[in-house]
Amino acid sequence: MASSSERRIFLLKKAGIDFVAVGHKLKVEPSFNGFDRFKGSATIGRFACDLALKKAESLQEDYPGNFIIGSDTVIYLNGTVYGKPKGFDDALNTIKELSGKTHEVYTGISLINKLKNIYKTAYDKTFVKVRPLNKNEIMDYLNKYPPFDKAGSYGIQDDDGIAESYAGSFENVLGLPVQKLIPLLKEYHLIYK
Repeated sequence: MASSSERRIFLLKKAGIDFVAVGHKLKVEPSFNGFDRFKGSATIGRFACDLALKKAESLQEDYPGNFIIGSDTVIYLNGTVYGKPKGFDDALNTIKELSGKTHEVYTGISLINKLKNIYKTAYDKTFVKVRPLNKNEIMDYLNKYPPFDKAGSYGIQDDDGIAESYAGSFENVLGLPVQKLIPLLKEYHLIYK
């Protein structure tokens, strides 16, 4: 897996998948707006898939005969794509934007194997509603739960968190659409359950 994310590692272990976690080499800015960095993306889902694929491909020269999983999560609200925050102020502004609204969480997944010329992608989408928050509540939340490794600056799993409700896959919001990954792994006989 082209990731050192504790949440992705947890989800793969929970699914009973045998893997090795290696941090990807893709240089992605921690925050971005719009589709300007990956011009080939026609939709937010494809955009997340492109990022996931690029993360996996960043390790393919080191592991050409291995299957590599890549994953990336982005938040979408009213024409803006949110990734990981650049800093505390960026996180504060992001959560202000999300406050009281329902946004979309897209996580792209990729499975590649260079020697076998396999480059598969998929994505999942979950709707998350953030409860209405004032500035002090946002500051308290960000001080309790550091946002810097989280798309959208929040974690759905945080105790007393800011997510009021969600519709779709919880694992998708955590950063790995397990329900989309399992069929890909089965297709190439990497798991049998």
